[in-house]
Amino acid sequence: MAEINLKAIKENAQAFVERTGAKLCAVVQANAYGHGATEVVSALTGVAECFAVAIVEEGIAIKPAACGKEILVFTPPSDETEAAAIIKEGFTACAVDYFSAQLLASVAERLGKRVKVHLKVNTGMNRYGMGENELKRVCRFLSKQKFVLVEGVFSHLYQTRKRTAEKQRELFLRLTELCRSYYPNATRHLSATYGALLGEAFAFDMVRIGIGLYGYLPCEKKLLPKPPRLQKAMKVYARVLLNRRYAFGGAGYGEDFSGLIKKGGWLNLLRVGYADGFLRRKRNGTDGAEKNANNLCMDICIRKGRATKGEWIPVMTDAEKTAKKTGTICYEVLCAATSRAERRYLYE
Repeated sequence: MAEINLKAIKENAQAFVERTGAKLCAVVQANAYGHGATEVVSALTGVAECFAVAIVEEGIAIKPAACGKEILVFTPPSDETEAAAIIKEGFTACAVDYFSAQLLASVAERLGKRVKVHLKVNTGMNRYGMGENELKRVCRFLSKQKFVLVEGVFSHLYQTRKRTAEKQRELFLRLTELCRSYYPNATRHLSATYGALLGEAFAFDMVRIGIGLYGYLPCEKKLLPKPPRLQKAMKVYARVLLNRRYAFGGAGYGEDFSGLIKKGGWLNLLRVGYADGFLRRKRNGTDGAEKNANNLCMDICIRKGRATKGEWIPVMTDAEKTAKKTGTICYEVLCAATSRAERRYLYE
């Protein structure tokens, strides 16, 4: 069971709006980082200017909750079917190169429907995005297309280092000047959570807040100027199924634990396993993992000692701490930790 505090998410969002003075694009991809996209979108409709998802299916899922607000699809269409889906749903597409720009233009013209587009420029991440020459070619091409409305230009900071961020910002400025020579009113957005905390110079017209909405920082606090106090919005619990005495053999799959657990000693079973988004290994970063008797089974965790049958035991209350113990990042922990959990929402 996952407990999601929507009030905390809303207050985190408001903190970023107040800090940056820019429009807020709430990033709710990957089911709002495991928090439940529909519910998060509903909670943020009064705060966010628009919403961002990774793929068109995520956009379709949140469309009713978005109440007509813009939905930006980060992944560019790779074929006519994907382009048509974005256009028919009324979503905002990303053009990341000449191919995606041409694809969107041709499909929009065939459908006789206009499509809003944000242009992605490359400032160093080398994932998606255009350099100066390709951007100029795309701008020139799209300016002649009556079914394409270029409404934004954006990039993404690839490293949480101020010096690197400043170099990217300088390049972004040059590229946005080129874009605005064709589209003077294009919304500029460079910063996700990290950039939004670097000051007004990085906010531009809009900031895209993802991990910060859910109560986490993208890097160590010491790397940020006056980091905000954010509220962690998710806690995950597992229920105690039963207690039993150790008799012989192992404790779950694997080696014989008879030398580690005394005969007649107590074990308790939690209804959580690696299929629920936690690592299989014994020390898997969950709260109380020091009591784990062995590696997790697919659906069960066996722990030493007794526990109250039916009680809900916290297994993840701080994704950052879990991530440090398991050698990953809080993003991955949050996305995985509610893979099979029932979500219960707090509104006050």
